[in-house]
Amino acid sequence: MARFIINLLFFAAPFVAFWVFMVASRRIEGRPNLGWGDAPFGWLVVAGLALGALSMVVLGYYTGQETEAAYEPARLIDGDIQSGRAVDGQP
Repeated sequence: MARFIINLLFFAAPFVAFWVFMVASRRIEGRPNLGWGDAPFGWLVVAGLALGALSMVVLGYYTGQETEAAYEPARLIDGDIQSGRAVDGQP
């Protein structure tokens, strides 16, 4: 769930940046009054998707398990479920 929220935040970052730009440009004299109808939604979506994909790659690289790790599946022991996990070394 946390990764989904992180990816959603990265996707929303270009939209938030454009909103900040709109608010800041309204305060500057001589600049046109921008609204959401003037937003380059195609470029904002492409930038958001690129940031989301990049965040998935970076999080996968830094939080993933080693390639030599073996997966130990979930087990039922004495009525308690022990969740699956990655263990170091060969099985």
